[in-house]
Amino acid sequence: MLIWQIKIFSNKNQFIHFKKEFFRLQRKIVADILSIGLSPFLMNAASCIIVVVINQGLIRYGGDLSVGAYGIVNRVIFFFAMIVMGFNQGMQPIAGYNYGAGQYGRVSEVLKKTIIMATAVVVVGFIIGQLFPHAVASAFTDDKELIDRSVEGLRIVLLFFPVIGFQMVTSNFFQSIGMAGKAIFLSLTRQLIFLLPALLILPLFFGVKGIWYSMPVADFASTIIAAFMLASQFRSLKA
Repeated sequence: MLIWQIKIFSNKNQFIHFKKEFFRLQRKIVADILSIGLSPFLMNAASCIIVVVINQGLIRYGGDLSVGAYGIVNRVIFFFAMIVMGFNQGMQPIAGYNYGAGQYGRVSEVLKKTIIMATAVVVVGFIIGQLFPHAVASAFTDDKELIDRSVEGLRIVLLFFPVIGFQMVTSNFFQSIGMAGKAIFLSLTRQLIFLLPALLILPLFFGVKGIWYSMPVADFASTIIAAFMLASQFRSLKA
């Protein structure tokens, strides 16, 4: 595949083909690439830190079974989040191209449709998690105590799940239109600004439930920030 691609792009008759100057590093282009890529990198790094803190807290306040329950809850959340990530990847080139071309109406349209689809997916996840938590947990284990703890965690963690699709799409939107600073800020808002302090404080008062409640609290707070930033961005486009 690589050899075939090199052959195609080495042909000077092709509309897009390799040129010698393409292989020289340009500071501005490199800086743009790094700034845009920094957002997902920091988000993944923050996620690793959060997982460590959650696991340590669950071991301290709930024991090994609570850690196992978190594994089940996390898999359920990740399943629906992956679908939203797929929508984001589809939105990214469309939003970026049209934003660069000044077609803000199209940018608004693709963003709205992506938010609607993402919200529909997470609402389905919310309904399944709230109405059929035992069935969901039972798909991963037959241990009754682990199922019970997973059910408790699932219902709490998914409390504000319907809004998380909006937050994910908004963060990716700013990355798509080249606003690296806003994308990085939104990427870190949920994980480090809201979730990390909540994970350190709430368990002191509510034990293992404090860890579970930290997640919907962070979801709701970060979504409010995302909504304000997105509204401000669209006001500036209309100005």
